[in-house]
Amino acid sequence: MEFGLTTAIGLTIGLSFFWWLGAYTRLKRLRQDVQQCFVNLEAWFGRYQVLVQEAITAAATSPHGWRTQMAPELSVSLWTRLQVASSHAAVALARMSENPLSRNLALNLMAAESDLNTSWLNLVNPDNYYVHMPDELKQRWLELRVLIQPDMERFNEAVRAYNAAIAMAPAKWLAKAMGWRSAHILQ
Repeated sequence: MEFGLTTAIGLTIGLSFFWWLGAYTRLKRLRQDVQQCFVNLEAWFGRYQVLVQEAITAAATSPHGWRTQMAPELSVSLWTRLQVASSHAAVALARMSENPLSRNLALNLMAAESDLNTSWLNLVNPDNYYVHMPDELKQRWLELRVLIQPDMERFNEAVRAYNAAIAMAPAKWLAKAMGWRSAHILQ
């Protein structure tokens, strides 16, 4: 059996094809892993919205919730900021759920969630004695901050694996051809 130029070219083309196919399959799998991890994370982030609504309902129905005799305008301002931050976080979450691999959407979600957390912390700050927040809701917020961490870490690990794969050849060239970019971790 003679090993000619045609055979060498055929083998090279065949190997290249399967090399690219393997890289494509790996990238698709890693992208799906990131998306699945985000679905799990999205459920946790959605619980913040529920908790904010419960806090607003509790404040609206409480005799000393929205307004107090002392500094009612300050109390309303804090509640309004929480509602606005919650709305922004919900929008950022919905947008990121469309494309969990988008760097800009991840940064927007992180900023919105940080703003929501800051608004909550301002509301429950002990210095704001004129705001009444049920202890159960404060506790649930703290628990949620802890419970979300394992899924957040799984998402970040999936993003790191995807980013590592997309940085290597031939996946780098394939990703560039497909318009795929590196993703961003959530902190």
